[in-house]
Amino acid sequence: MAMFPIYGVFEGDFVPHLVAIETDNSMAEVAEAVAVHSVGRRVAHNPKAKGYEAEVKGSVVDLKLKFADVMEQHGLAPLDFVTVRFAL
Repeated sequence: MAMFPIYGVFEGDFVPHLVAIETDNSMAEVAEAVAVHSVGRRVAHNPKAKGYEAEVKGSVVDLKLKFADVMEQHGLAPLDFVTVRFAL
């Protein structure tokens, strides 16, 4: 378990956020950590949403995966972007 810095951006928000992620967090936890900075602030809640989805380097990733596994699969470096959006 280690802290890892990413830039998280929620689709529809113009502000990326520096978010510290634990490498053993699930991608669902990563998506929530990014969304908390935007949803209800600059992005309206979507009552039709079934949660969130996360995109890394152009690919939507399984939210059940650990962040460390996604880092390895996609070659994530510190301060790379993770984009989060509502799952519809």
